[in-house]
Amino acid sequence: MRTTTLGRTGLPVSRIAFGTWQLGGDWGVFAEDEAKAAIRRARELGVNIFDTAQAYGFGASERPLGSALRDELRSNRDELVIATKGGLRRTDTGVTRDAGPCALREGVDASLVDSGKIRHVDVAMVGTRHADHVEDNLAAADITLGETGLKEIDSIMAAATPVVGPSPESM
Repeated sequence: MRTTTLGRTGLPVSRIAFGTWQLGGDWGVFAEDEAKAAIRRARELGVNIFDTAQAYGFGASERPLGSALRDELRSNRDELVIATKGGLRRTDTGVTRDAGPCALREGVDASLVDSGKIRHVDVAMVGTRHADHVEDNLAAADITLGETGLKEIDSIMAAATPVVGPSPESM
């Protein structure tokens, strides 16, 4: 599998990532043994970056990921890149969008780290599809509009716009 460097992180990643949303059941039933087999096959083919979020199936997508990668998470952790998201939570009453700095930290903490399956997440992203908290997040990252170009801000805002997938309301 060919690799590339993930942005400015310096992390070497496969050119294909394994997204786990489908494993959480939001797109239909997905048996856990099939999910683990798919994850293991992806590793055999050289995939080393796995994208997940606590919001995917109320964390259901993370169980097979942690289980399928358990041995590698202990022995070859540096070869894996785990990306997760915060800012979108599902509760008993529906979907809550909050991409403020505190909610993002909580979303990441509620992810695999909180479940004890991994010691750290390599990449944390905003998972909400709305740009309501872009200014707060820029401030939390100590980025000001004066030092950040308008083009970069436009890119950040565009990243908060949905492209495909079911709406959070349907989850």
